[in-house]
Amino acid sequence: MPDPTDDFAKHPVPVWHEPDLPWAQFQRLAAAETMRALDQHAIEELGIPGLVLMENAARSVADLVETEILRERPQAWVVVCCGRGNNGGDGFAAARLLANRGVHVSVIDAGEAKTEDARTNQQLWSHFGESVSFPSPEATRWLERTDVILDAIFGIGLEREIEGAYHEWIETINANSRAIRIALDVPSGISSEDSHLHGIAVRCHHTVCFQVGKPGCFQQPGAEFCGKVTIPDISIPTHWPEATPSTWGITPQATRRLLPDVPDDSHKGNFGHLLTVCGSVGMGGAATLAATAALKSGTGLVSAFVPERFRDGLPSQPPEVMTLSSPGSPDFLTPDHTDVALSHAASRDAVVLGCGFGNHPETGEFVRAFVVETEGPLLVDADGLNHLSSQDLVERSGPTVITPHPKELSRLCGQSVAEIQVSRIATARHWAQEWEVVLVLKGSRTVVAAPDGAVFLNPTGNAGLATAGSGDVLSGMIGGFLAQGRSPLAAALIGVYLHGLAADQLVQEGLPPTALTASDLFRGIGLARNALLRMGA
Repeated sequence: MPDPTDDFAKHPVPVWHEPDLPWAQFQRLAAAETMRALDQHAIEELGIPGLVLMENAARSVADLVETEILRERPQAWVVVCCGRGNNGGDGFAAARLLANRGVHVSVIDAGEAKTEDARTNQQLWSHFGESVSFPSPEATRWLERTDVILDAIFGIGLEREIEGAYHEWIETINANSRAIRIALDVPSGISSEDSHLHGIAVRCHHTVCFQVGKPGCFQQPGAEFCGKVTIPDISIPTHWPEATPSTWGITPQATRRLLPDVPDDSHKGNFGHLLTVCGSVGMGGAATLAATAALKSGTGLVSAFVPERFRDGLPSQPPEVMTLSSPGSPDFLTPDHTDVALSHAASRDAVVLGCGFGNHPETGEFVRAFVVETEGPLLVDADGLNHLSSQDLVERSGPTVITPHPKELSRLCGQSVAEIQVSRIATARHWAQEWEVVLVLKGSRTVVAAPDGAVFLNPTGNAGLATAGSGDVLSGMIGGFLAQGRSPLAAALIGVYLHGLAADQLVQEGLPPTALTASDLFRGIGLARNALLRMGA
């Protein structure tokens, strides 16, 4: 994710319980509605002509083409695909600027532009080079033979499925596997708002997001279609609409600021005591993964409350982890364990609940009683969530983090997995507000949503995290930061960023993603902490 360039004054702090979050260090993102408000403020209230903003946008594209492509391929033929809206106007202006620099450039358009500024640039282009319209045999031949394709067909305003000639146009663009493809603002077909594909999209090597990053470029499948994202300043003054829910990208700078301090005279009591309430027969390893991850994340003390079978030893238990239990079923937790577990929770700084619980009905009774009665910071994951209802979360009064994958969230909220996946940002935002929790929606490009509606998108991680136990490690990491005194939101942000970065560092060292296991992440956490200190200094 690009480094933030805005200063603190440009980022209004959300009014809720996170005053100490380093808001200026996050990357503010803007979907279509917010971006239109920024444009409107610049043009109508400040008097900056739309043509000036369009020219600035076009110049940023021409600069990228020149520095990233033409230095290596000076004779490259550039074809610019222009729609009928302002995104097409950006394309016409970029074509003109490239032609002025001596580049071989041609334009394929969709007919006469619909907006005044786009029409102006379309008319200006007619004095500089040739155009054909799509569909036509000539347009198809150009797209098949060109070296570089600029996608300025739709931009951020698209709200419908792509059909007919536009669908054919994008298919033809993607069919030229030799050409370098560059999107203006967002690849045509990608929702700027969320994780939605409008049927088909231009598969790009570069995306130039004007002024502000767009959320859809940092969620799948959009991220897959964007390639390398660049965010140039095109002189739109920052003026965030107050009523618009905020969306942010997690950055290394922000994550570093959130990490707990480690003074030289520290002792283990300075870094919290986490209680993990996890495990059942056959799944004791989940308890080990969560507890070990908390230790690796800097937690001073970790106690694991487990069924009696594991009282004197979890599978591969690190010697640093203390185990606790009480009379009751030796294989899984039941209501008989509730009072003792609650007494241990009351004397710890935070609790992780649910990893490896299994689906026994008596465990469900234990979970519901524990969740409602525990007052301190609590993270609920995995089977802990599967034993809860939406109402149980509403009744929870203490600070809470939940870490569902899409299927677990589906069971809790009643939406289908498919509905969740095409609208990950909006879905996480809604249920975090509804339940007043910090909601970590796991998956590629994990989404973290806060109770006030603020949403954060995580840029780290790779396919190696799609392995058994990876979620248990994440729960232990976030729980560890809760125990170290971080707020629920801060703990979640640090945890998801470092968890993904741990996998990235292991793959960078040469470990194939398919060979990565959850226990490999313990070493990766240390690598990630070291890498974070070097990043964005």
